[in-house]
Amino acid sequence: MKMWSRMLALVVLTVMALALAACGGGGSSSGGSAGGSSSGPVILEIGSKGEELLFDKTELRVSAGQVVTLRFKNNSAVQQHNWILIKGGDAEAAAIANAGLTAGPAANYLPADKSNIIAESPLANGNETVEVTFTAPAPGTYLYICTVPGHYPLMQGKLVVN
Repeated sequence: MKMWSRMLALVVLTVMALALAACGGGGSSSGGSAGGSSSGPVILEIGSKGEELLFDKTELRVSAGQVVTLRFKNNSAVQQHNWILIKGGDAEAAAIANAGLTAGPAANYLPADKSNIIAESPLANGNETVEVTFTAPAPGTYLYICTVPGHYPLMQGKLVVN
């Protein structure tokens, strides 16, 4: 009987160890600012470079289909900025930025036709942080820009989707 209870205890401990191992102890992919290769949600952080017309990161990485929350911090004290992810290349980015000139701040400096826009943050005033959540598109390289008049083509970067 004593041997039977030891064997039962060993079986119970083995099952518990396997259950704990199956749960995993990996960290979350939601805190990295460089993106992640996991398919779980991710938080990306990017900002403007002070009073320069530049983003502080010119390349971000995510996985296709990943839910992405992008936090954009406007580090300028006086300028407005936004973060717009473009479907297409330079021609589409230029068309969106040019249409933003006439759209004005009430429209977030964006055209009414948003068919070439994958994701858009609201306008961020000086020292303000805004967010946008979107699902990463198919693998490829996508442009992100600021459409505030005069900021494109200086203020841009690439989102690489694996």
